[in-house]
Amino acid sequence: MRQLRRRCEQHLRAFAVPQPFDLATFCAHVAGKRGRRLELKPMPGLSAAAPCGMWLSMADADYILYEPTTSKLHSEHIVLHEIAHMLCDHRIGIDGSLRRRLFPTISPEVVRRVLGRVNYATEQEQEAEMLASMIRGGAGRTRPRDALARMTEVLRPTT
Repeated sequence: MRQLRRRCEQHLRAFAVPQPFDLATFCAHVAGKRGRRLELKPMPGLSAAAPCGMWLSMADADYILYEPTTSKLHSEHIVLHEIAHMLCDHRIGIDGSLRRRLFPTISPEVVRRVLGRVNYATEQEQEAEMLASMIRGGAGRTRPRDALARMTEVLRPTT
């Protein structure tokens, strides 16, 4: 578990997490660091029997599909989970029947990577879950010296 946490911390170091947390700002930062568009697309109908979210790495952009009919916090976690797969460079394949169902008009060559998962027992899934939680969980924390600097500023006598 410690190794997993260290790997997640290492992935996270390269990305600024906005404080207070803002998903759009974080996504823009990730897109900028990766040098490609990152678009979030709601996809109603995803369920517990299917992936709640999916990362599609296309030739010119990354797309994250997510279940929009859940709570805002859950939708945000789904998106962060898929971003975590992206930051960790997790890759799996997709079988032809699922690809045809999800993307009937897109050729197999266009979709380079599709990351949709339902099995959370794998190491990749555990890593993505931990990193997603660290992204969101760490966003609300203020480093002690930041808090001290703000308190000093507020308590400084005015002249």
